[in-house]
Amino acid sequence: MAEKIGILGLGLIGRLAAELIIPHGYDCYAIRRKSTEDFPEMGGNLVESPRELAEVSDFLISALPTVESARDTFYGENGVISGAHENLIIIEMNTFPVSIKEELKDKIDDSPATIIDCPISGTQPVIRAGKGVIMMSGDKSSCDAVKPMLEHVAPKTSYVGDYGTGIKLKLMINFMVGANTVALAEGMLFGERMGLDSQTMLDIVGPSAAGSTVFGMRAAIIAERKWQPCAGPSKLLWKDLDIVQEQADALGLSAPLLRICNEYYKKIEKADRLDDECAVVFEILEEEAKPV
Repeated sequence: MAEKIGILGLGLIGRLAAELIIPHGYDCYAIRRKSTEDFPEMGGNLVESPRELAEVSDFLISALPTVESARDTFYGENGVISGAHENLIIIEMNTFPVSIKEELKDKIDDSPATIIDCPISGTQPVIRAGKGVIMMSGDKSSCDAVKPMLEHVAPKTSYVGDYGTGIKLKLMINFMVGANTVALAEGMLFGERMGLDSQTMLDIVGPSAAGSTVFGMRAAIIAERKWQPCAGPSKLLWKDLDIVQEQADALGLSAPLLRICNEYYKKIEKADRLDDECAVVFEILEEEAKPV
């Protein structure tokens, strides 16, 4: 029999996961909502509640947008926990604070189900290109059981250790991506003000020691000022960098680069540019620059 995969949250990641999993013979399920009515057209199935989703699933991918939605979906009346069973493995893929990940584990540990922490790194185009990264952490046998399915979403799916190691790595990655994006934007503005043309910067800086994955993703976007359409909207990092900064505060870190980076994503939010590509921070820096 085909394994049954429940998906909590058919947003950017949940819907893409279903799209990549279904062709490999998995039966995918989601909760009926206005936003999910088209799921059967993708080959999926709809159920009426989180409880029913848990009851029908072998593996349950959690890709919910907020902590509040996760608490309501897991703990509420007819929630996931009320339908948990001993064969259910919950795959927690959200970017939440470490403390929330631990809270979810404490609650699930009181049920018959098992929860593992498996955040994913990568925008939709990156994941579609097979370059996403899933960091599995928690019970090793459960991680081994879900790995073949998750590898259809991200071929680079690795076991990284005890529960919570995954989200810690994801927070580190998101900080570094955010900081690299701000540094790239500032560097390209610096080059532009010195009179360098965009193509020269793309051709020469990219292969140099200053090149990076972020440069490859975003330098051309900055050169063309093409903030839309985008697969990596600023609102994703804007949300996550607050989580990263809270964690840094809890660890007693000064984290100067993190704080500057987060400040600029807040400026993007104030400029009502959160739906634009993360590289739009270039225009925020440009607006702050003095005339020469």
